[in-house]
Amino acid sequence: MKRIATIVLALTLAATSATAQQPRYGWSISRSPTSPSDTSGPVPSGIATLYLWLACAFGEGMSASDIGVTVSTGNVILAFTTANGFLNAGSSTALLLAVGGCPTGPIVAGSFLILKNFPLDMCFTGANVTVDCAINPTAWPHIYEGFSETSDPCGDLSSFECEGGFSVEKSSWGSIKGLYR
Repeated sequence: MKRIATIVLALTLAATSATAQQPRYGWSISRSPTSPSDTSGPVPSGIATLYLWLACAFGEGMSASDIGVTVSTGNVILAFTTANGFLNAGSSTALLLAVGGCPTGPIVAGSFLILKNFPLDMCFTGANVTVDCAINPTAWPHIYEGFSETSDPCGDLSSFECEGGFSVEKSSWGSIKGLYR
């Protein structure tokens, strides 16, 4: 509980200074559990699932994030379920995420369970800052790309270049070790 309170305090204090800084983190909402860039296309009516991705980070990894989300009129976010070690101290529409290990992405932070009644658009709202893993943590504004069935997704993650590119290739541990022999 003390760690969550510390994270919330750090996010609150740093959010005001974050607007003057350059984005260092990229987030997306995707319909795919395996690709952070599947941010548009049809979604079946009824119960639908969309995925929140830490798409990439420029520099060190992240430790916490404050993310707000909304859906288009007539649709309802029922729940947010964390994944891959992420914790949520917020709600399903006002996420206060924390994670250990300083991930740099791409990694799924969790999934949204949505009651879809009408064409679905899902956008980021609010402060939208991510805290780095530095000894003296700083909250950074992030670039994002929402999801849309009807038009271009809100936000533009394509304008953000991650350090080292955006790799989703499969590699075995042996092939990685072989690069350093």
